[in-house]
Amino acid sequence: MALLLAVVLALPASAAWMVPGMPWRPKDFSLIKHDGLYHLFYIRHNLNLPDDSTEADLGHAVSADLWHWSQLPPVIPTRPGAWDRTHIWSPHVAEQDGVFFLFYTGVIGLPGSYSTYQRIGVATSTDLMQWNRVDLPVYSCPDVPWTVCDSLLPVTAFRDPFVMRDPAHPGSWLMYYSTYPASDSTGMVVGMASSGGDLTQWSDLGPLWITNRAYTYSAVVESPHLFSHAGLWYLFYTTNAGQPITFSTGPDPVGPVSSWTYRGRLSTMLGYDTQAWIASEQLRDGLVDYFGYAIADRIDIKRMVWGADWRFSLTQPDFMHVRKVGWSRTHAGHGDTLVLSVVAASWNGSFTVLEGLRLRSDGSQVPVDLARLGLPAYLPLTADTTRFTWVARCEPEPTDTSGTMKLLVRTRDQTAIAPLLTVDPAPPPEPPAEDAPPELEDRIRGGGILFRALPTAFPGAGRAMLVQLERSAPSRLDVFDLQGRRVRNLVDRELPAGATVVPWDGRDAGGAALMPGVYLVRLVTPGAQRTVRLVLVR
Repeated sequence: MALLLAVVLALPASAAWMVPGMPWRPKDFSLIKHDGLYHLFYIRHNLNLPDDSTEADLGHAVSADLWHWSQLPPVIPTRPGAWDRTHIWSPHVAEQDGVFFLFYTGVIGLPGSYSTYQRIGVATSTDLMQWNRVDLPVYSCPDVPWTVCDSLLPVTAFRDPFVMRDPAHPGSWLMYYSTYPASDSTGMVVGMASSGGDLTQWSDLGPLWITNRAYTYSAVVESPHLFSHAGLWYLFYTTNAGQPITFSTGPDPVGPVSSWTYRGRLSTMLGYDTQAWIASEQLRDGLVDYFGYAIADRIDIKRMVWGADWRFSLTQPDFMHVRKVGWSRTHAGHGDTLVLSVVAASWNGSFTVLEGLRLRSDGSQVPVDLARLGLPAYLPLTADTTRFTWVARCEPEPTDTSGTMKLLVRTRDQTAIAPLLTVDPAPPPEPPAEDAPPELEDRIRGGGILFRALPTAFPGAGRAMLVQLERSAPSRLDVFDLQGRRVRNLVDRELPAGATVVPWDGRDAGGAALMPGVYLVRLVTPGAQRTVRLVLVR
């Protein structure tokens, strides 16, 4: 292993590697994406120090494209006199309602009291930069009666937390971790716990026996993590075998041994040597899956390419990556000028493919032809931020009675999604001069008029309008659709003083029933002009 490490350390840094630089060696890590950036938190092992004097905080690196990384100040240092005073291990970050929870293993070594005694703690943040730690552990072996739990025993392992949402119980969470069961005190196993939503409170779910040496043929089981694909769950963990990374698949992430299929070593599926790989992790970004692992002085991140069954291969991530897609504002009217911005890393000579969706009033989404709206589906990238100027068009679904269009634009791989854009319809144009009697032209518009739609549907699935005039006057009442086309004239005569109810049966001038939706009804008199919005239902 020492020779292998020396050879790998001598290789030049390239590809999608996060290399912290000497004297640091990264180990267990967690990868998460937030606000267009990838954040990587990892154990920092100082190669120049003895084991008992290092791994005292977590490294933090960020990248816009998984290829170019910047090191930020470390986080979660050991605390003198506290339960995590000796080592900080195995981070995992989960997000709940805009709050990030960083789970980690705190270690204390104190002669006569503790021998690398391990417990699980958590810190919280809203920006992944500033972390506030919960003072006491949130989970430890005294909470789990089936584990080996003696603070002086070297086999008292309770580490490597991995936390995810419970797919079977919305609002609940699952935790996986590495420990020793009392029934096999020299063979590790992955334990499970559940939370009803308070991520500082956990309840035991027992061991995941498929990870015991009876099935893995390895006494060490570390760094568990799970993810799903095409309805199948993948359980990965690191063993002490010659090819360490091992996995099983099954339909239920908390299922019994009988529900899991042991797939063996990752190297067997990939068809090449992975003996230096440890502590794997997976990240789903839109429709793209990434698989990472620690190897010597770096963390290597690959893109997963799925096969026809449970198998996958690994390749390099795309060099160009779109970080963000956004609008100059998120509410506009038909005909307004907006700017669509695409922020990308390593963009030179590249392009992005965009797709659009209309959001219906019932919450469902339907694809929209961006070209029909005047938006590009294929956008060449010209700078770090590429801007496209768009004259907004409101084309709601024909069956959507809201009258507005809610538009979602995203990259085709769904790794970057713009905020929802609401486009209001255009007001109808002024009626042409020939539509109004000559005596109504060039008059000063005055008051003395009450004009509104009545709230109750008119018999025959239509509606009715109330016109109340202060004095009798020549009046014209027309119905327009949202494109400004007149579809029906209802009144073109003298209306008396007082209230007049004008019914409309929901049909156009030719007698055909109109589609449900929003229509505009305009009243023109010698002294005034009024327009009301009317919703036609069926």
